[in-house]
Amino acid sequence: MNELVSALNFDRIPDISLGTAALLIFGAIASLAVLKGLVRILWGSAVVCVAGYAAFVTWRDAPAMSRDLLGTESQLISWGLPVLVFLLAALLLRGVAKGIFSALRSPNAEAAEKNRRSPVRWAFTLLFSLIPTAALWFGGVTLLRHAGSVAEIQAFVEKHDLPDHTEFLARLKESVDTALPSSWFESVDPLTSDLRVRLAKLIAAADDPPPRAIPVFEESQIRDLILSDPELRALARQGRYSEILRDPRLDRLLENDNLREVLARADL
Repeated sequence: MNELVSALNFDRIPDISLGTAALLIFGAIASLAVLKGLVRILWGSAVVCVAGYAAFVTWRDAPAMSRDLLGTESQLISWGLPVLVFLLAALLLRGVAKGIFSALRSPNAEAAEKNRRSPVRWAFTLLFSLIPTAALWFGGVTLLRHAGSVAEIQAFVEKHDLPDHTEFLARLKESVDTALPSSWFESVDPLTSDLRVRLAKLIAAADDPPPRAIPVFEESQIRDLILSDPELRALARQGRYSEILRDPRLDRLLENDNLREVLARADL
């Protein structure tokens, strides 16, 4: 140990004034405060996004779950269960966050107040808040696009005397697909893939197909495949287009390569 100490050349260590040391300490404290604030922002946004996505997946699979449990579709399960999942996921994640951040909370209220008012903190907070803001924006656009897909199916079937909000959502979905690649949304919301929406249109309009759909129905194998499920036909007659779009039986239909090829060529 003595040899190690003697080997050190303390003359090469620069002198640090008291002011410089104070600035370094203040910078370290401010950096930690800014980092803690950014983590709070990111975590709060993550809570909303994860809970929302869990509710969306539950809502997507609720009809199948309802049929497995009750033998029929239940509106209570279709809508109540996603809300319950969202609340439970949000409460659980917020509880975890509260436990973590309470351990990191600064005991010095005066220092915390100074850091809260620091321009550096505000600048970093503004910069990094763009990340959760972009995530929430994308989630909101995805939900609007999903509603627009349902409106697009309704417009395809009913053609005339559509409600204003249906026309607006259908146009909005068209605008979103023009501005952004649809593959971005399909990875998050596979229910609104182009092939699935086209198949839902054909199922919904099978009783009175518009001229654009007639070439598809002229192929007997494809027509029989589309009309094979009486429950989907019943949903179409009742105008329950949203339930058709998220029905898991469409996944099984889309496993047919011939149908996928026809849908890819169809101008619907």
